[in-house]
Amino acid sequence: MSSFRELPLSARLVILGYVALGAFGVLQWVPEMRTWSWEDVAATVGLALAAALSEQFTVAMKHRTEVENFSVTDAVWVPALILVSPSVLTLSVLLGSLVGHAYRRWAWYKVAFNAGQFVVAITAAEFVYRLFDLPSSFSLMTCVACAVAMSCYFVINEISVALIISRVEGIPLREVVVLPGGLNLLHAGGNLTIGMLAALVWHAGPMGLPLLIAPVVLSFFAYRGWLQNKREEEQRREGDRMRTLYEAGRALDGPLDANFDFQPFLGFVQQLVDAAGTELAVRDEAGLRIYNAESGLYQAVQTEMGPADPSAYVSARPGLATYLAAVRDEANEVGILAVHRATELSPSECALVDSLASQVSARQRNQQLFDETIEQRGHLADVVGSSSDGIFVVSGEGTVLSWNPAMERITGYLADEVVGRRSGDVLRIPSGPRVNGSPPTELALGVVEPQDALILRRDGSDRWIRYSSSTMPERHGNGTSHVVTARDVTAELEAEQMKRDFVATVSHELRTPLTPLKGLLQSLNKGLVEDSPQARHEYHAIMLRQTERLERLISDLLDVSRFDDGHLPMDAVPVELGALLDREIADASQLTAAREVRFERPERPVWAIADPLRLGQIVTNLLSNAFKYSPEGAPVIVRLTKREGFALVSVQDRGEGIAIDDQDRVFERFYRVDNGLTQTAGGFGLGLFIARRLAEAMGGGLVLSSRPGEGSTFSVTLPLLMAAPQGDDLGGQRLSLRDTDTDRHGPDAGEPIAHVLTDTDSRVLVQRSE
Repeated sequence: MSSFRELPLSARLVILGYVALGAFGVLQWVPEMRTWSWEDVAATVGLALAAALSEQFTVAMKHRTEVENFSVTDAVWVPALILVSPSVLTLSVLLGSLVGHAYRRWAWYKVAFNAGQFVVAITAAEFVYRLFDLPSSFSLMTCVACAVAMSCYFVINEISVALIISRVEGIPLREVVVLPGGLNLLHAGGNLTIGMLAALVWHAGPMGLPLLIAPVVLSFFAYRGWLQNKREEEQRREGDRMRTLYEAGRALDGPLDANFDFQPFLGFVQQLVDAAGTELAVRDEAGLRIYNAESGLYQAVQTEMGPADPSAYVSARPGLATYLAAVRDEANEVGILAVHRATELSPSECALVDSLASQVSARQRNQQLFDETIEQRGHLADVVGSSSDGIFVVSGEGTVLSWNPAMERITGYLADEVVGRRSGDVLRIPSGPRVNGSPPTELALGVVEPQDALILRRDGSDRWIRYSSSTMPERHGNGTSHVVTARDVTAELEAEQMKRDFVATVSHELRTPLTPLKGLLQSLNKGLVEDSPQARHEYHAIMLRQTERLERLISDLLDVSRFDDGHLPMDAVPVELGALLDREIADASQLTAAREVRFERPERPVWAIADPLRLGQIVTNLLSNAFKYSPEGAPVIVRLTKREGFALVSVQDRGEGIAIDDQDRVFERFYRVDNGLTQTAGGFGLGLFIARRLAEAMGGGLVLSSRPGEGSTFSVTLPLLMAAPQGDDLGGQRLSLRDTDTDRHGPDAGEPIAHVLTDTDSRVLVQRSE
């Protein structure tokens, strides 16, 4: 302690009490001191100096915070008790302790306490010695009386020192009084023996006193050596205890697992306090588990089946004292650590067991937090893994730290191939706006606003992504990482581009027939053209053609709208395909861009079930496309054949053909092949889309076969009739399609179309074999 005020109140009261008792012990001899002779004064000074000198050579016994000192000073008081008066002895004890301790620069309250308790102890020894009422001559009874008196001195002295140490350190008095190996008893016996020898030598002749120097010195070194051995032994024992405590802590630092084995930990606890057995009962979500150091887990009880108190499951061991340390989770008791030993645990050992129980509590809390974290991470991983948006994390150095499945789908790179690489090496940007004169090569991280970037997939194709990023602190260090969320917007951007192109195309296509109509009407209104009957007839024909063209454009748009709404009317009747194709080829030959058409057909009529108007619309669209993309002088070939219960109508041109990558897209709405001819060939890009949907609605399909440089062939499939109908229109009866999937392609696409076609009398007219 640094000051008297910082001492506990009980310790301060003990110090003041001993100072008061010591003062009383000295004051009682003041009247006698007035009658001292010069010999008494000299004896007092000599004894005080001898005591002060001996106090400089002490052997220290350290407790927790305080130190207990042992010296040979008591050997000085043994002959003095026999040879000098009590007043001389009392004052010598007071002066010797004050001078000796003050010289060592002890705190004033320590000096005062030691002086007071020495005076109290020597006063008690003097009182006991006088009770024997011995003559002044030296005899055996003198030695006996001195031994009894000094024994009282030693007891009072040891209890006094132990009392103040126990008050200051807050430990039981017994732990301080009972020193290891009986050091205090050996010290008292040694000092008493040396003092008796000094008394005998003085009685025989003072000249022999120097001979006692050797026993005193040897006794001092013997005390110090013995205590040093005890210190080393205690240090070894303390080292073993610390190692055991460390191993016990390590035993709890194992992997966080609900089935963790506490048996090694209990073994260390048993070794640490030298117990006969240890047990642990802990409760978790799975129930109550009981462990012991001998056999590990020996019982598991469901929570709802057992009592709430875990101590009820601790085994009773007759003849052993059991200490129970609570394992707490915040304010709730979730377990018990039990220690069985032949003797009760000391307060310090109880505190140690409580500390170990708190470590078990910490592990249980960590286990619970770990389980909750794993569950939350699992949920988060499920969310990130199931997200349709790509999510990945990039470190401050640009290294990819995580990569979710959506990013694998967007880029074609697997997570194992990406994690650990630089993001710029994976998300390659082939082009983009220039920054400081150079195109960007990596994503712009740290920008909250969504950004668009064109990246190269693993297969070399381009994809547009829309991404945004946010920062978060890295797990280690002071840097920041970037969480990037990306979405494949290629189709979205293409759709937007198609819409823009569609608006431009619609504007152009609608203006194309309106321009000549407006110009001709203005000329007629102003009288700028010939107004003869023949000229008017020609003008009317021009206006009719432009009106029909405008009507076709509007019809295409209406058909697309009907497809989206699912309300496209369809009249299924028997149709002789050869005759219908002859009419459509003849009508198409009137087109401005018409080409030579060769029609190849079987000798016998081919009957199918179809809507003549819609079928004519399909054929017209296919012929119109063939005329647009066929070179000058190259004929267009139309074929009519039968195949596996279906009629097949094919239109073949000798144009540039369609690239493989575009073949699946030519049937998309508003899609127009960019082959250099689209600038001169008009249209919305709806013809093939409408043709396929119409063919599917009639139970057939439309497929494409094309090779670049060799032209293209569009083939329409329609269900055949089992037998030719009687009459041209089958008695005017309407036919109905049954069990027909109108959303699938024809047999050339590998999909079933229609199964049964019946008339209104339920006669089977068309049946496709599987």
